[in-house]
Amino acid sequence: MENITPTLILLWDVKRALEKGHSVSNGIQFFLKREISHPFCFFVRNWFTQLQTGRVELDVQKLNSTRRHLLALLEHGLKGQSILESLKSYELELIMSCEDEIQSHVAKLPLLLLIPLMGLIFPALMMLLVVPALKMFQF
Repeated sequence: MENITPTLILLWDVKRALEKGHSVSNGIQFFLKREISHPFCFFVRNWFTQLQTGRVELDVQKLNSTRRHLLALLEHGLKGQSILESLKSYELELIMSCEDEIQSHVAKLPLLLLIPLMGLIFPALMMLLVVPALKMFQF
């Protein structure tokens, strides 16, 4: 699960905690117990500790819109509002976003695979064709 976006992992942890009857806070704590070295994880840790102390000094506007939306949902959940249905619908959006990102990477693969072909295999094949031809023309 290392290559899955941390936003989706946070959503899954909170959703799983809510489905088990735990609180949003427990779900966030489950996420923070994971050893994920990603800047978003450090941001969530700082954001959560600041929410618990009552002073929020972090600039959430620096995050992309998907992460901002998730943190806003979690804030509503920490204030006592029901967010499970919102999390389920947002999960589908995040999964579709991840699939789009995967498709864009897959679309770039043929071009990236041409680099070793043109740089290594093509010159080797040319040497196989040219060297015997040069030996034929030597007197």
